[in-house]
Amino acid sequence: MKNLVLTLILALTFTVSNATEKEIVAEVVFENLTGKTLNSGEFYVTETNERIEIKNTQSFKVTLPEKGKYQFEFSTKDFIAYTFYPARITAKNNTITIRLVEKKDLPFNKVTRSFPINFDTNLTDQDIEKRISKGALNFIIHGIDNSIPKEFAQFKEKYGIGLIKENCVIDPLSFKRARENNQMISDYLNSKYGEDWLKELPMKPFGIK
Repeated sequence: MKNLVLTLILALTFTVSNATEKEIVAEVVFENLTGKTLNSGEFYVTETNERIEIKNTQSFKVTLPEKGKYQFEFSTKDFIAYTFYPARITAKNNTITIRLVEKKDLPFNKVTRSFPINFDTNLTDQDIEKRISKGALNFIIHGIDNSIPKEFAQFKEKYGIGLIKENCVIDPLSFKRARENNQMISDYLNSKYGEDWLKELPMKPFGIK
């Protein structure tokens, strides 16, 4: 009996040790380009669903389960916040930069040649199905180019939902709209197909758990 208990303890210790070795500690730093003080904000990690309350611009660290691709967001009512981070977080490439600028009306985007898109995220199932029938319902992602994975064509053919890609450097309001849009579509697909559709999704858009 003692040998069994000892074996279980050693196995648990080994498992915890392995998990700890895989963890990546990322550092979050601020660039405040205004003369104002940050009093409140929230840092969010999509993949771990971790939310961290922020009350100043002091650097802080966040522990991630392993190296890989992550999506980070910082929201605050006092500033427009831009979040910059590596495409893949590793032990050597692990700095997340949050740049704070004055809050003002959003400008015309010279890259996408458009104003920020206003997506309706309060659609009924009937409204969603109408948009699907017109080919007008899309997940939203952000990236440095306009390329769309070719596997997404198969997903759209089956479920009627496409994918659009916006500029990588965006404002927090666009991030919020994208997340709400993607969550709305995800909720609809879950209610109609369960979670099987997630296995066929070539890539996971921002806001989908």
